[in-house]
Amino acid sequence: MAKSSIDAIGLPLVRNFNDIAGLVWEGKAFGVGVAAADTGITGQTSYAATLATVVLRNSGSKAMVPLYALFTQTGTVAGGRITAHVSTLNTDQYTSGTALTPYNLNRNSSAGSSAVASHTATLPTFTAGNQTLVLEADIFQSVSAAAEASPLNIFPAPGFCVVKPGGGLQIYTDATITGPTWFFAIAWAELDV
Repeated sequence: MAKSSIDAIGLPLVRNFNDIAGLVWEGKAFGVGVAAADTGITGQTSYAATLATVVLRNSGSKAMVPLYALFTQTGTVAGGRITAHVSTLNTDQYTSGTALTPYNLNRNSSAGSSAVASHTATLPTFTAGNQTLVLEADIFQSVSAAAEASPLNIFPAPGFCVVKPGGGLQIYTDATITGPTWFFAIAWAELDV
């Protein structure tokens, strides 16, 4: 049973919770969350490819495999339905954003992440054919105070896409009247390609 890194990346990349636990144990799983306690980040009032809620940029030589993106509404409840978009870039394009510090999910591991993370990011107009939409979903059709406490996993399944070295991943959230404000925890694995 002592195989490592998900049995040399057989598909699907992440089959179940045991695979995630194995990646954490090996020091190959990383995460980011809100930059300061009780400080949420706010999405947009409409989708714009140049305004991302969270951006992960793969600046290393390993594949970045998304594991989860848990978002919980905080503060003022969003107005209107909330929509999430997740896209990847073959070649990273980035302008600015508020830095997030990635950490190893195995606090005993000294391995660092090669990802560069930020929130409330401004992006350039993407080069034609560079961006691939990998998820678009309505999170809530109608928003209520009761829905505010429900954590949402914006990634449909661990390992649902792979961000190649030099690429990027964007998470967009928007609501039609008031942009949603979030607490969040995002995790990914970094695996040899």
